[in-house]
Amino acid sequence: MSRRTERIYGLHAVKQALENSPDTILNAWFQQSLESDAIRALHDAINNLGLSIQSVSRASLDRMTKNQNHQGVMLEIRQTSKKTEHDLDDILEQHKDNPALYLILDSVQDPHNLGACIRTAAAAGVTAVIIPNDRAASINETVRKVASGAVENVTVISVVNLVRALKKIKEAGVWVVGTAGDAKQSIYDLELTGPTAIVMGGEGKGMRESVAKECDYVASLPINGPIESLNVSVATGVVLYEVLRQRRH
Repeated sequence: MSRRTERIYGLHAVKQALENSPDTILNAWFQQSLESDAIRALHDAINNLGLSIQSVSRASLDRMTKNQNHQGVMLEIRQTSKKTEHDLDDILEQHKDNPALYLILDSVQDPHNLGACIRTAAAAGVTAVIIPNDRAASINETVRKVASGAVENVTVISVVNLVRALKKIKEAGVWVVGTAGDAKQSIYDLELTGPTAIVMGGEGKGMRESVAKECDYVASLPINGPIESLNVSVATGVVLYEVLRQRRH
């Protein structure tokens, strides 16, 4: 596999790739003697595209996916161009008259957490997910697998300078709400019905100070039990769905 290609595996991720970007698919591998309606449907769809399909042992697929849960199917796809700050400008312009919802992930380093956050963002109808280029997880095969096809259904923008991106977002009339465990104000005390960007900090250290300074508000999630904090992907889900709850009322 070259640096310009990547692998997608798992039923949901492969299905989403077929539905949203079939032109990027180069090759496909299926596990020998594995039969199910879902597998047959994917096999037929790929075959109809006239693509190369290889039948291999489970051990081979395990090795190719580094023992991840491939569910008997893997694709090699052509990498698409990453969306950058230029794309952010376009999206802010397109949604300037809408109550857009952005998710900003500051230095989330675990690809499993990134994938889970993207999956929740897609479910919550987030306008775009914004991540930094450096010192953070990027979109790879693990993220795609955990996201279960959500990477193909939500806009993910990689930026060089997250602080600069936040300034652009605020200039577009979007309120920026950061999260921190020691914040006195609860997320449930904020009005989140207008254009909003939610900032979630990375594992362990949370938001960087330079990022926190750009937030219009910083709020916490109430913790009533003995634990000190929530996993970032769990906390992201709670905050995003509080936004949805308020907007539906």
